[in-house]
Amino acid sequence: MVSVEAAQEAAKFKVQGNVFIKEKDYSAAVECYSKAIERDDTQSIYFSNRAFARLKLDNFLTAVEDCTKALELDGKNIKALHRRGLSHVGLLQFNLARKDFRKLLQMKPNEPTAIKALEACEKFIRQEKFKKAIAGDGDQIKINLCAQVQLSSFDGNSDILNYEGPSLEMTQLVNEKNEPTGAQITNMSQEFVSFMVNDLFLKGKNLPKKYVAAIVSHAERLFHQEPSVVELNNATETDVKISVCGDTHGQFYDVLNIFRKYGKVGSKHSYLFNGDFVDRGSWSCEVAILFYCLKILFPNNMFINRGNHETDNMNKIYGFEDECKYKYSPRIFEMFSQSFEALPLATVINDKYLVMHGGLSADSSVSLDDYKKIDRFSQPPREGPFMELLWSDPQAAKGLGPSERGLGHSFGPDVTANFLARNKLHKIFRSHEVRMGGVLFEHDKKLVTVFSAPNYCDSQGNLGGIIHVVPGTGVIGQNDNDDEDLLVETFGAVEHPNVKPMAYSNGGLGF
Repeated sequence: MVSVEAAQEAAKFKVQGNVFIKEKDYSAAVECYSKAIERDDTQSIYFSNRAFARLKLDNFLTAVEDCTKALELDGKNIKALHRRGLSHVGLLQFNLARKDFRKLLQMKPNEPTAIKALEACEKFIRQEKFKKAIAGDGDQIKINLCAQVQLSSFDGNSDILNYEGPSLEMTQLVNEKNEPTGAQITNMSQEFVSFMVNDLFLKGKNLPKKYVAAIVSHAERLFHQEPSVVELNNATETDVKISVCGDTHGQFYDVLNIFRKYGKVGSKHSYLFNGDFVDRGSWSCEVAILFYCLKILFPNNMFINRGNHETDNMNKIYGFEDECKYKYSPRIFEMFSQSFEALPLATVINDKYLVMHGGLSADSSVSLDDYKKIDRFSQPPREGPFMELLWSDPQAAKGLGPSERGLGHSFGPDVTANFLARNKLHKIFRSHEVRMGGVLFEHDKKLVTVFSAPNYCDSQGNLGGIIHVVPGTGVIGQNDNDDEDLLVETFGAVEHPNVKPMAYSNGGLGF
Protein backbone atom coordinates (compact mmCIF):
# COMPACT_ATOMS: atom_id res chain seq x y z
CA MET A 1 0.00 0.00 0.00
CA VAL A 2 1.43 3.37 -1.03
CA SER A 3 1.09 6.08 1.57
CA VAL A 4 -0.39 9.45 0.69
CA GLU A 5 2.93 11.11 1.45
CA ALA A 6 4.87 8.73 -0.81
CA ALA A 7 2.36 9.19 -3.62
CA GLN A 8 2.68 12.96 -3.38
CA GLU A 9 6.47 12.78 -3.45
CA ALA A 10 6.32 10.46 -6.46
CA ALA A 11 4.03 12.86 -8.31
CA LYS A 12 6.51 15.70 -7.74
CA PHE A 13 9.37 13.63 -9.17
CA LYS A 14 7.21 12.76 -12.17
CA VAL A 15 6.56 16.46 -12.82
CA GLN A 16 10.28 17.18 -12.56
CA GLY A 17 10.99 14.33 -14.96
CA ASN A 18 8.56 15.86 -17.43
CA VAL A 19 10.46 19.14 -17.20
CA PHE A 20 13.72 17.36 -18.02
CA ILE A 21 12.02 15.67 -21.01
CA LYS A 22 11.07 19.09 -22.37
CA GLU A 23 14.66 20.21 -21.84
CA LYS A 24 15.83 17.02 -23.61
CA ASP A 25 17.92 16.02 -20.59
CA TYR A 26 16.91 12.39 -20.78
CA SER A 27 19.40 11.04 -18.24
CA ALA A 28 18.08 13.41 -15.60
CA ALA A 29 14.54 12.46 -16.57
CA VAL A 30 15.33 8.76 -16.00
CA GLU A 31 16.62 9.60 -12.52
CA CYS A 32 13.45 11.52 -11.63
CA TYR A 33 11.08 8.84 -12.89
CA SER A 34 13.13 6.23 -11.05
CA LYS A 35 12.70 8.18 -7.82
CA ALA A 36 8.98 8.41 -8.50
CA ILE A 37 8.81 4.64 -9.00
CA GLU A 38 10.76 4.02 -5.78
CA ARG A 39 8.01 5.83 -3.89
CA ASP A 40 5.03 4.59 -5.89
CA ASP A 41 5.38 1.62 -8.25
CA THR A 42 1.66 1.36 -8.96
CA GLN A 43 1.45 4.08 -11.62
CA SER A 44 1.70 2.90 -15.20
CA ILE A 45 2.60 6.35 -16.48
CA TYR A 46 5.77 6.50 -14.40
CA PHE A 47 7.11 3.41 -16.17
CA SER A 48 6.01 4.49 -19.64
CA ASN A 49 7.53 7.95 -19.14
CA ARG A 50 10.83 6.41 -18.03
CA ALA A 51 10.67 4.15 -21.08
CA PHE A 52 10.40 7.22 -23.31
CA ALA A 53 13.54 8.72 -21.76
CA ARG A 54 15.39 5.43 -22.03
CA LEU A 55 14.32 5.07 -25.64
CA LYS A 56 15.85 8.46 -26.38
CA LEU A 57 19.08 7.24 -24.78
CA ASP A 58 19.07 4.08 -26.96
CA ASN A 59 18.62 1.95 -23.83
CA PHE A 60 16.20 -0.35 -25.61
CA LEU A 61 16.30 -3.36 -23.29
CA THR A 62 15.36 -1.43 -20.15
CA ALA A 63 12.79 0.53 -22.15
CA VAL A 64 11.11 -2.77 -23.08
CA GLU A 65 11.11 -3.79 -19.41
CA ASP A 66 9.53 -0.47 -18.38
CA CYS A 67 6.85 -0.69 -21.06
CA THR A 68 5.99 -4.25 -20.10
CA LYS A 69 5.56 -3.20 -16.47
CA ALA A 70 3.47 -0.20 -17.54
CA LEU A 71 1.18 -2.51 -19.53
CA GLU A 72 0.85 -4.91 -16.62
CA LEU A 73 -0.43 -1.99 -14.56
CA ASP A 74 -2.63 -0.60 -17.33
CA GLY A 75 -3.28 -2.73 -20.40
CA LYS A 76 -4.75 0.29 -22.21
CA ASN A 77 -1.59 2.40 -21.96
CA ILE A 78 -1.20 2.99 -25.70
CA LYS A 79 1.96 5.05 -25.25
CA ALA A 80 3.63 2.16 -23.47
CA LEU A 81 2.63 -0.20 -26.27
CA HIS A 82 3.97 2.18 -28.92
CA ARG A 83 7.23 2.74 -27.04
CA ARG A 84 7.73 -1.00 -26.53
CA GLY A 85 7.27 -1.50 -30.27
CA LEU A 86 9.92 1.15 -30.97
CA SER A 87 12.24 -0.43 -28.41
CA HIS A 88 11.87 -3.80 -30.11
CA VAL A 89 12.83 -2.10 -33.37
CA GLY A 90 15.93 -0.73 -31.65
CA LEU A 91 16.73 -4.30 -30.61
CA LEU A 92 16.20 -5.40 -34.24
CA GLN A 93 13.33 -7.61 -33.07
CA PHE A 94 10.96 -6.67 -35.89
CA ASN A 95 8.48 -9.50 -35.33
CA LEU A 96 7.92 -8.47 -31.71
CA ALA A 97 7.64 -4.84 -32.78
CA ARG A 98 5.05 -5.75 -35.42
CA LYS A 99 2.99 -7.57 -32.78
CA ASP A 100 2.92 -4.45 -30.55
CA PHE A 101 1.99 -2.11 -33.40
CA ARG A 102 -0.78 -4.44 -34.56
CA LYS A 103 -2.19 -4.60 -31.05
CA LEU A 104 -2.03 -0.81 -30.76
CA LEU A 105 -3.96 -0.42 -34.00
CA GLN A 106 -6.64 -2.77 -32.71
CA MET A 107 -7.07 -0.39 -29.79
CA LYS A 108 -6.75 2.78 -31.89
CA PRO A 109 -7.26 1.86 -35.57
CA ASN A 110 -6.21 5.10 -37.28
CA GLU A 111 -3.20 6.08 -35.18
CA PRO A 112 -0.88 7.49 -37.90
CA THR A 113 2.52 6.94 -36.24
CA ALA A 114 1.63 3.32 -35.46
CA ILE A 115 0.51 2.78 -39.06
CA LYS A 116 3.83 4.09 -40.40
CA ALA A 117 5.81 2.10 -37.85
CA LEU A 118 3.95 -1.10 -38.73
CA GLU A 119 4.59 -0.51 -42.43
CA ALA A 120 8.30 -0.05 -41.70
CA CYS A 121 8.41 -3.27 -39.69
CA GLU A 122 6.63 -5.18 -42.44
CA LYS A 123 9.19 -3.86 -44.92
CA PHE A 124 12.14 -4.95 -42.77
CA ILE A 125 10.64 -8.40 -42.25
CA ARG A 126 10.04 -8.85 -46.00
CA GLN A 127 13.61 -7.85 -46.73
CA GLU A 128 14.99 -10.33 -44.20
CA LYS A 129 12.84 -13.13 -45.65
CA PHE A 130 14.03 -12.25 -49.14
CA LYS A 131 17.68 -12.39 -48.07
CA LYS A 132 17.14 -15.83 -46.52
CA ALA A 133 15.26 -17.05 -49.57
CA ILE A 134 17.97 -16.13 -52.05
CA ALA A 135 20.62 -17.59 -49.76
CA GLY A 136 18.94 -21.01 -49.98
CA ASP A 137 20.40 -23.97 -48.15
CA GLY A 138 23.93 -23.50 -49.45
CA ASP A 139 26.46 -20.72 -49.09
CA GLN A 140 25.28 -17.46 -50.57
CA ILE A 141 27.57 -16.05 -53.23
CA LYS A 142 27.89 -12.38 -52.41
CA ILE A 143 28.48 -9.93 -55.23
CA ASN A 144 30.89 -7.13 -54.37
CA LEU A 145 29.25 -4.14 -56.01
CA CYS A 146 32.24 -1.92 -55.22
CA ALA A 147 34.55 -4.25 -57.14
CA GLN A 148 32.14 -4.90 -60.00
CA VAL A 149 30.85 -1.38 -60.59
CA GLN A 150 30.77 -0.37 -64.25
CA LEU A 151 31.43 3.35 -64.46
CA SER A 152 30.05 3.56 -67.98
CA SER A 153 26.59 2.73 -66.66
CA PHE A 154 26.47 6.22 -65.11
CA ASP A 155 27.45 8.12 -68.26
CA GLY A 156 23.89 8.87 -69.39
CA ASN A 157 22.89 10.55 -66.13
CA SER A 158 22.11 14.25 -66.37
CA ASP A 159 24.14 14.98 -63.22
CA ILE A 160 27.42 14.02 -64.90
CA LEU A 161 26.47 15.82 -68.13
CA ASN A 162 25.73 19.05 -66.24
CA TYR A 163 28.71 18.90 -63.87
CA GLU A 164 31.08 21.86 -64.24
CA GLY A 165 33.60 21.34 -61.46
CA PRO A 166 37.11 19.85 -61.43
CA SER A 167 37.13 16.52 -63.24
CA LEU A 168 38.04 13.26 -61.60
CA GLU A 169 40.12 10.96 -63.76
CA MET A 170 38.64 7.50 -63.23
CA THR A 171 40.05 4.22 -64.48
CA GLN A 172 37.81 1.21 -64.90
CA LEU A 173 39.78 -1.71 -63.50
CA VAL A 174 39.27 -5.08 -65.21
CA ASN A 175 40.57 -8.62 -64.85
CA GLU A 176 42.12 -10.90 -67.46
CA LYS A 177 38.63 -11.67 -68.78
CA ASN A 178 37.95 -7.94 -69.21
CA GLU A 179 35.37 -8.07 -66.41
CA PRO A 180 35.06 -4.98 -64.18
CA THR A 181 36.95 -5.17 -60.87
CA GLY A 182 36.36 -1.69 -59.52
CA ALA A 183 37.26 1.92 -60.07
CA GLN A 184 40.46 3.82 -59.43
CA ILE A 185 40.76 7.59 -59.18
CA THR A 186 44.13 8.80 -60.39
CA ASN A 187 43.94 12.54 -59.68
CA MET A 188 42.22 12.99 -56.31
CA SER A 189 43.43 16.37 -55.05
CA GLN A 190 42.95 18.94 -52.35
CA GLU A 191 41.56 21.22 -55.06
CA PHE A 192 38.80 18.72 -55.81
CA VAL A 193 37.99 18.17 -52.13
CA SER A 194 37.79 21.92 -51.50
CA PHE A 195 35.49 22.44 -54.49
CA MET A 196 33.30 19.53 -53.42
CA VAL A 197 32.94 20.93 -49.89
CA ASN A 198 32.63 24.65 -50.63
CA ASP A 199 30.88 24.76 -53.99
CA LEU A 200 28.68 21.69 -53.73
CA PHE A 201 28.03 20.37 -50.23
CA LEU A 202 27.87 23.73 -48.45
CA LYS A 203 25.46 24.93 -51.15
CA GLY A 204 23.18 21.92 -50.82
CA LYS A 205 24.35 20.29 -54.06
CA ASN A 206 25.47 16.74 -54.79
CA LEU A 207 28.32 15.14 -56.65
CA PRO A 208 27.49 13.23 -59.85
CA LYS A 209 26.61 9.61 -59.08
CA LYS A 210 29.47 8.38 -61.27
CA TYR A 211 31.95 10.26 -59.09
CA VAL A 212 30.42 8.92 -55.88
CA ALA A 213 30.48 5.36 -57.22
CA ALA A 214 34.15 5.70 -58.15
CA ILE A 215 35.02 7.24 -54.78
CA VAL A 216 33.27 4.49 -52.82
CA SER A 217 34.79 1.76 -55.00
CA HIS A 218 38.32 3.10 -54.63
CA ALA A 219 38.00 3.69 -50.89
CA GLU A 220 36.47 0.24 -50.33
CA ARG A 221 39.49 -1.35 -51.96
CA LEU A 222 41.82 0.60 -49.66
CA PHE A 223 39.85 -0.45 -46.56
CA HIS A 224 39.74 -4.04 -47.82
CA GLN A 225 43.55 -4.11 -47.96
CA GLU A 226 43.86 -3.08 -44.31
CA PRO A 227 43.84 -5.66 -41.48
CA SER A 228 40.94 -6.02 -39.04
CA VAL A 229 43.14 -4.27 -36.46
CA VAL A 230 45.21 -1.45 -37.97
CA GLU A 231 48.51 -0.52 -36.33
CA LEU A 232 49.66 3.12 -36.28
CA ASN A 233 52.85 4.50 -34.79
CA ASN A 234 54.24 7.99 -34.27
CA ALA A 235 56.37 7.21 -31.19
CA THR A 236 59.59 8.11 -32.97
CA GLU A 237 58.15 10.84 -35.20
CA THR A 238 57.62 13.75 -32.84
CA ASP A 239 56.45 16.03 -35.65
CA VAL A 240 53.55 13.71 -36.57
CA LYS A 241 50.22 13.98 -34.76
CA ILE A 242 47.52 11.29 -34.63
CA SER A 243 44.07 12.67 -33.77
CA VAL A 244 41.32 10.32 -32.60
CA CYS A 245 37.69 11.40 -33.00
CA GLY A 246 34.56 9.61 -31.84
CA ASP A 247 31.05 9.56 -33.32
CA THR A 248 30.28 12.34 -35.79
CA HIS A 249 26.86 11.01 -36.94
CA GLY A 250 26.37 13.00 -40.12
CA GLN A 251 27.07 16.36 -38.43
CA PHE A 252 28.96 17.67 -41.45
CA TYR A 253 29.37 21.24 -40.25
CA ASP A 254 30.90 20.04 -36.98
CA VAL A 255 33.24 17.72 -38.91
CA LEU A 256 34.45 20.70 -40.96
CA ASN A 257 34.96 22.58 -37.70
CA ILE A 258 37.19 19.77 -36.41
CA PHE A 259 39.50 20.13 -39.43
CA ARG A 260 39.32 23.91 -39.23
CA LYS A 261 40.13 23.95 -35.52
CA TYR A 262 42.71 21.18 -35.23
CA GLY A 263 44.24 20.94 -38.70
CA LYS A 264 43.60 19.07 -41.93
CA VAL A 265 44.63 15.54 -42.77
CA GLY A 266 48.15 15.48 -44.20
CA SER A 267 51.51 13.74 -44.15
CA LYS A 268 52.22 15.12 -40.67
CA HIS A 269 48.69 14.82 -39.29
CA SER A 270 46.79 11.54 -39.27
CA TYR A 271 43.14 11.21 -38.24
CA LEU A 272 41.31 8.17 -36.92
CA PHE A 273 37.51 8.44 -36.88
CA ASN A 274 36.21 5.83 -34.47
CA GLY A 275 32.94 4.75 -36.10
CA ASP A 276 29.37 6.05 -36.35
CA PHE A 277 30.07 8.71 -38.95
CA VAL A 278 26.65 8.16 -40.56
CA ASP A 279 23.01 8.06 -39.33
CA ARG A 280 21.08 10.54 -37.18
CA GLY A 281 22.52 13.69 -38.72
CA SER A 282 21.15 14.78 -42.10
CA TRP A 283 24.52 15.22 -43.81
CA SER A 284 25.70 11.62 -43.51
CA CYS A 285 26.35 11.37 -47.26
CA GLU A 286 28.53 14.46 -47.16
CA VAL A 287 30.52 13.18 -44.18
CA ALA A 288 31.01 9.72 -45.70
CA ILE A 289 32.06 11.04 -49.12
CA LEU A 290 34.47 13.56 -47.55
CA PHE A 291 36.07 10.86 -45.40
CA TYR A 292 36.41 8.54 -48.41
CA CYS A 293 37.98 11.27 -50.54
CA LEU A 294 40.48 11.95 -47.77
CA LYS A 295 41.25 8.23 -47.56
CA ILE A 296 42.02 8.20 -51.29
CA LEU A 297 44.10 11.39 -51.07
CA PHE A 298 45.94 10.38 -47.88
CA PRO A 299 45.71 6.57 -47.61
CA ASN A 300 48.40 6.46 -44.91
CA ASN A 301 46.98 9.30 -42.83
CA MET A 302 43.19 8.87 -42.88
CA PHE A 303 41.72 5.94 -40.97
CA ILE A 304 38.21 4.85 -40.01
CA ASN A 305 37.07 2.18 -37.56
CA ARG A 306 33.66 0.60 -38.06
CA GLY A 307 30.90 1.54 -35.63
CA ASN A 308 27.58 -0.12 -34.88
CA HIS A 309 25.91 2.40 -37.23
CA GLU A 310 27.98 1.28 -40.20
CA THR A 311 25.55 -1.63 -40.55
CA ASP A 312 22.45 -2.23 -42.67
CA ASN A 313 19.86 -2.48 -39.90
CA MET A 314 21.03 0.71 -38.23
CA ASN A 315 21.07 2.53 -41.57
CA LYS A 316 17.47 1.48 -42.23
CA ILE A 317 16.27 2.77 -38.87
CA TYR A 318 18.39 5.88 -38.32
CA GLY A 319 18.30 7.57 -41.69
CA PHE A 320 21.41 6.94 -43.78
CA GLU A 321 19.76 4.55 -46.24
CA ASP A 322 16.88 6.93 -46.92
CA GLU A 323 19.21 9.93 -47.15
CA CYS A 324 21.52 8.12 -49.57
CA LYS A 325 18.63 7.01 -51.77
CA TYR A 326 17.19 10.55 -51.76
CA LYS A 327 20.46 12.29 -52.63
CA TYR A 328 21.91 9.59 -54.89
CA SER A 329 20.38 6.14 -55.54
CA PRO A 330 19.70 2.68 -54.08
CA ARG A 331 22.76 1.36 -55.92
CA ILE A 332 25.00 3.97 -54.28
CA PHE A 333 23.63 2.97 -50.87
CA GLU A 334 24.39 -0.70 -51.57
CA MET A 335 27.95 0.27 -52.46
CA PHE A 336 28.31 2.23 -49.22
CA SER A 337 26.87 -0.75 -47.33
CA GLN A 338 29.52 -3.07 -48.73
CA SER A 339 32.27 -0.53 -48.13
CA PHE A 340 31.26 -0.45 -44.45
CA GLU A 341 31.88 -4.21 -44.30
CA ALA A 342 35.49 -3.54 -45.32
CA LEU A 343 36.16 -1.04 -42.53
CA PRO A 344 38.65 -2.21 -39.87
CA LEU A 345 37.23 -3.02 -36.44
CA ALA A 346 39.96 -1.53 -34.25
CA THR A 347 43.28 0.29 -34.25
CA VAL A 348 46.37 0.07 -32.03
CA ILE A 349 48.44 3.23 -31.68
CA ASN A 350 52.09 3.04 -30.58
CA ASP A 351 51.53 -0.45 -29.12
CA LYS A 352 49.89 1.40 -26.21
CA TYR A 353 46.36 2.45 -27.08
CA LEU A 354 43.60 0.17 -28.37
CA VAL A 355 40.87 2.10 -30.18
CA MET A 356 37.50 0.48 -30.91
CA HIS A 357 34.00 1.86 -31.22
CA GLY A 358 32.20 -0.08 -28.48
CA GLY A 359 33.96 -2.26 -25.97
CA LEU A 360 35.60 -5.46 -24.81
CA SER A 361 34.43 -9.04 -25.11
CA ALA A 362 32.53 -10.84 -22.35
CA ASP A 363 34.89 -13.77 -22.90
CA SER A 364 37.96 -13.07 -20.76
CA SER A 365 40.07 -15.37 -22.93
CA VAL A 366 39.66 -13.15 -26.01
CA SER A 367 42.91 -11.35 -26.80
CA LEU A 368 44.09 -8.66 -29.16
CA ASP A 369 45.33 -11.44 -31.45
CA ASP A 370 41.78 -12.83 -31.56
CA TYR A 371 40.50 -9.42 -32.70
CA LYS A 372 43.11 -9.43 -35.45
CA LYS A 373 41.81 -12.77 -36.73
CA ILE A 374 38.14 -11.70 -37.09
CA ASP A 375 36.74 -12.13 -40.60
CA ARG A 376 34.97 -8.78 -40.67
CA PHE A 377 33.63 -8.71 -44.25
CA SER A 378 29.95 -9.12 -43.40
CA GLN A 379 27.15 -7.71 -41.32
CA PRO A 380 28.04 -8.25 -37.65
CA PRO A 381 26.54 -11.25 -35.82
CA ARG A 382 24.29 -10.81 -32.78
CA GLU A 383 26.91 -12.17 -30.38
CA GLY A 384 30.65 -12.65 -30.05
CA PRO A 385 33.76 -10.43 -30.17
CA PHE A 386 32.94 -8.91 -33.58
CA MET A 387 29.62 -7.56 -32.32
CA GLU A 388 31.00 -6.58 -28.90
CA LEU A 389 33.70 -4.39 -30.46
CA LEU A 390 30.86 -2.35 -32.00
CA TRP A 391 28.24 -2.44 -29.23
CA SER A 392 29.51 -2.96 -25.66
CA ASP A 393 29.75 -0.22 -23.01
CA PRO A 394 31.72 0.30 -19.78
CA GLN A 395 30.07 0.19 -16.36
CA ALA A 396 31.25 1.48 -12.97
CA ALA A 397 30.76 -1.85 -11.16
CA LYS A 398 33.28 -4.67 -11.46
CA GLY A 399 32.63 -7.67 -13.66
CA LEU A 400 30.09 -7.97 -16.44
CA GLY A 401 26.50 -6.80 -16.65
CA PRO A 402 23.67 -6.76 -19.18
CA SER A 403 23.61 -3.98 -21.72
CA GLU A 404 20.71 -1.55 -21.53
CA ARG A 405 20.95 -1.42 -25.32
CA GLY A 406 20.10 -5.12 -25.60
CA LEU A 407 23.17 -5.92 -27.72
CA GLY A 408 26.63 -6.42 -26.29
CA HIS A 409 27.10 -6.10 -22.55
CA SER A 410 28.55 -3.80 -19.88
CA PHE A 411 32.08 -4.41 -18.61
CA GLY A 412 33.71 -3.15 -15.43
CA PRO A 413 37.09 -1.61 -14.56
CA ASP A 414 38.54 -5.01 -13.62
CA VAL A 415 37.72 -6.35 -17.10
CA THR A 416 39.49 -3.37 -18.67
CA ALA A 417 42.54 -3.65 -16.38
CA ASN A 418 42.89 -7.39 -16.99
CA PHE A 419 42.65 -7.04 -20.77
CA LEU A 420 45.25 -4.28 -20.83
CA ALA A 421 47.64 -6.24 -18.62
CA ARG A 422 47.30 -9.47 -20.61
CA ASN A 423 47.84 -7.67 -23.92
CA LYS A 424 50.55 -5.27 -22.70
CA LEU A 425 48.52 -2.17 -23.54
CA HIS A 426 48.20 1.13 -21.68
CA LYS A 427 44.71 2.51 -22.39
CA ILE A 428 41.53 1.90 -24.33
CA PHE A 429 39.94 4.66 -26.40
CA ARG A 430 36.31 4.06 -27.34
CA SER A 431 33.24 6.07 -28.40
CA HIS A 432 29.62 4.92 -28.88
CA GLU A 433 28.09 7.03 -26.05
CA VAL A 434 27.39 10.71 -25.54
CA ARG A 435 29.64 12.25 -22.93
CA MET A 436 28.50 15.70 -21.91
CA GLY A 437 32.05 16.98 -21.63
CA GLY A 438 33.04 15.43 -24.98
CA VAL A 439 35.66 13.21 -23.32
CA LEU A 440 35.47 11.17 -20.12
CA PHE A 441 38.20 9.16 -18.44
CA GLU A 442 36.76 6.04 -16.81
CA HIS A 443 37.87 2.77 -15.23
CA ASP A 444 40.69 4.32 -13.17
CA LYS A 445 41.65 6.29 -16.28
CA LYS A 446 42.53 3.12 -18.16
CA LEU A 447 39.61 3.75 -20.53
CA VAL A 448 38.52 6.99 -22.14
CA THR A 449 35.32 7.65 -24.08
CA VAL A 450 35.57 10.28 -26.83
CA PHE A 451 32.43 11.55 -28.57
CA SER A 452 32.80 14.10 -31.36
CA ALA A 453 29.24 15.13 -32.26
CA PRO A 454 28.64 18.30 -30.19
CA ASN A 455 25.03 19.15 -29.33
CA TYR A 456 24.18 15.67 -30.58
CA CYS A 457 21.02 15.59 -32.69
CA ASP A 458 20.63 19.32 -32.07
CA SER A 459 19.32 18.53 -28.61
CA GLN A 460 21.85 17.14 -26.12
CA GLY A 461 23.88 20.26 -25.38
CA ASN A 462 27.09 18.22 -25.05
CA LEU A 463 30.58 19.23 -26.09
CA GLY A 464 32.54 17.31 -28.68
CA GLY A 465 35.90 15.77 -27.88
CA ILE A 466 39.15 14.84 -29.64
CA ILE A 467 42.30 13.08 -28.42
CA HIS A 468 45.65 13.85 -30.03
CA VAL A 469 48.46 11.31 -29.62
CA VAL A 470 51.62 13.43 -29.38
CA PRO A 471 54.39 11.44 -27.65
CA GLY A 472 56.18 13.44 -25.00
CA THR A 473 54.30 16.70 -25.59
CA GLY A 474 50.91 16.01 -24.01
CA VAL A 475 49.28 18.07 -21.27
CA ILE A 476 48.60 16.30 -17.98
CA GLY A 477 45.51 17.60 -16.21
CA GLN A 478 43.89 18.85 -19.41
CA ASN A 479 40.29 17.61 -19.29
CA ASP A 480 41.35 15.10 -16.60
CA ASN A 481 44.16 13.68 -18.75
CA ASP A 482 46.90 11.75 -16.90
CA ASP A 483 49.07 10.81 -19.89
CA GLU A 484 52.05 12.85 -21.08
CA ASP A 485 51.59 11.51 -24.62
CA LEU A 486 48.05 12.88 -25.04
CA LEU A 487 46.37 16.20 -25.73
CA VAL A 488 42.68 16.05 -24.82
CA GLU A 489 40.59 18.89 -26.23
CA THR A 490 36.91 19.74 -26.44
CA PHE A 491 34.81 21.94 -28.70
CA GLY A 492 31.27 23.21 -29.10
CA ALA A 493 28.78 22.91 -31.92
CA VAL A 494 28.73 25.33 -34.84
CA GLU A 495 25.75 26.68 -36.72
CA HIS A 496 24.27 24.75 -39.59
CA PRO A 497 21.28 25.14 -41.93
CA ASN A 498 17.90 24.56 -40.34
CA VAL A 499 17.59 20.91 -41.34
CA LYS A 500 16.46 18.59 -38.56
CA PRO A 501 18.18 15.28 -37.79
CA MET A 502 17.03 12.37 -39.95
CA ALA A 503 15.28 14.83 -42.27
CA TYR A 504 15.24 12.32 -45.14
CA SER A 505 14.03 9.33 -43.13
CA ASN A 506 10.93 7.57 -44.40
CA GLY A 507 10.92 4.96 -41.63
CA GLY A 508 8.14 6.49 -39.55
CA LEU A 509 9.64 5.03 -36.41
CA GLY A 510 9.85 8.22 -34.40
CA PHE A 511 13.46 7.91 -33.20
